[in-house]
Amino acid sequence: MNKKKKIQLIVLLVIFLIVVLAFAVLKIYQKNEPEKTEETSKSYLVIDIDGSEVTDIGIITADETTNLTKTEDGWKCNENSELQIEDSKVEDFIESISTITSDTRIEDVEDKEQYGLEEPVINITLQWESNMYTIKLGDYNSTIGQYYICINDENTVYTVESSIYYSMNKTVDDFEKEEVAETE
Repeated sequence: MNKKKKIQLIVLLVIFLIVVLAFAVLKIYQKNEPEKTEETSKSYLVIDIDGSEVTDIGIITADETTNLTKTEDGWKCNENSELQIEDSKVEDFIESISTITSDTRIEDVEDKEQYGLEEPVINITLQWESNMYTIKLGDYNSTIGQYYICINDENTVYTVESSIYYSMNKTVDDFEKEEVAETE
């Protein structure tokens, strides 16, 4: 073989090896890709209770404190027994916060103040029989667009979507029965 053909053969061999190597790298990358997707889609259960068993609710917000108790006649406001409470509104509220999940969990938190959980934006207590859950919603993190939350003063902090804030941010007015105007 002449020198020109040898050079062409070597160039083709090098190109072939580059293509094979690139293909192998691509296959390895594709094999690892589903694992990364599964890792990022991990979800943590923050709270999961049977809301139908709840008999007492305490909600502390920046505006007011609301305490509701379930009686044989339905839900009653502890601060104002004359106030008519819409049972379905209370049940919807309990349902909206009885199961909360999070994509992020921060364990072994020693300083809850950095998450706004020492003086939470909203503090909710749910009680039934001999059980009690306290849900604290802390600061809003504008970088990730989520709030910090913890349950029962545990040293684990989670992040939750803003929709949880709107589900939790209730006052007695949100549970009050709406008066229907009578027409003549």
